[in-house]
Formats: sequence, structure tokens, C-alpha cells
Amino acid sequence: MDIYILPVKKISVKDKKLILIKDIAEVFSKDVPVDKIQNIQVFKIPDKEYGIYKISAIDIIKAITNQFSDANINNLGEQDVLIQYDSKKKKSNKLYNAVKVAAISLVLFFGTATAIMSFHADGEVPKIMKGYYKMFFNEEKENPYIMEIPYSLGLSVGIIIFFNHFGRKMLTLDPTPIEVQMTTYEEEVIKNQLNTASKKGES
Repeated sequence: MDIYILPVKKISVKDKKLILIKDIAEVFSKDVPVDKIQNIQVFKIPDKEYGIYKISAIDIIKAITNQFSDANINNLGEQDVLIQYDSKKKKSNKLYNAVKVAAISLVLFFGTATAIMSFHADGEVPKIMKGYYKMFFNEEKENPYIMEIPYSLGLSVGIIIFFNHFGRKMLTLDPTPIEVQMTTYEEEVIKNQLNTASKKGES
């Protein structure tokens, strides 16, 4: 009998000690009722409030073959599954969340402003603006403010196009650079946690 499993990369569990196959993998089989496979226990979380654990594809295969000894199991997904367990229920504090959002917004605002001004200083943008003003108007001016209007508009449009967002609306279906970086960061975190869990058994 053929059984196909598709383990996921990571799951988060709260207030649940017994990990079943349906929690960590998709299952398909024509020869065995899928619900019987899905309800097989793979792992039991120790009595701790928090922990990170690793389940390998071998553990899933062993659990299935203990129930169906003549099964031919094909793994189509991940080799290891990371389980993040937390028994504590986090209470939502609206005031704390509002203060946190405001603080992060201020840091981002002033940090971005500082970065743009530093770039302008290093790139000698004021001198470039003077050169453009002389090119278009054939006269020199110490502070050609009129050149800053199209520059500011172009900078704003460029940022919107680059980050693919205007408010909550996406301009295209492509992921934004921040989403790409966050995905890369999350993959690196999972890889590190798997390595740590492999060395210690749990982290």
C-alpha cells in the first residue's frame, strides 16, 4: 500500500501535548483511509511551559509503519518539522500595542529622515540641484527650491513603486522587498532552531 506524506516546515502549538500526523503533515493514500493515518500519534510534548522540538521524517515513517507494517511511505515534503510549543496564553493589551506602534513609527520616521539626509549630504544633492537649475534656467541660484518639488515627488513615487504599497493597497501581486527579506530571515531562524534542536534534543 502506498502512503504519501507532505510534512510542513514549522508549526506553533498551544495547550496541546499530543502531536498527531495531521498536525504536521498532509497525507494521501488510495489504499488506507486517510483519517486513520492522520490520527496517529507522532510525538508527546514534555511538561514544560515553552519548548522547541524537532520531528524528523523518519519519526513520522516509524509512527505510520507501527500501525501499517506493509506501507510504502513516500515523503514529498520537509525532512524535519520544527514544533514551537507555548502553554502561556498571551493577553492582548490595546494600550501597550498602541504605545508600541507609536514608538516604532517614530523610530522609523526619524531613522528614515536621517538616512535620506545623510545620503543627500554624501551625494552632494544640493550641488546637483544647483547644476540642474543652471541647466534649465541659465542662471545660478544659491537655493533653487523649485527643483526640490519634482525631486520630492519623484522620490515619493519611487518609494511607493519600490515597496509596492500605497497605504494598504498593493500595486502588483509581487512580494515587496521587506516581505522577501522577512521570508529569508524566517527561513534562517528555522534552520538555526533545527540545528540547535538536533544538537540538544530540544531547545
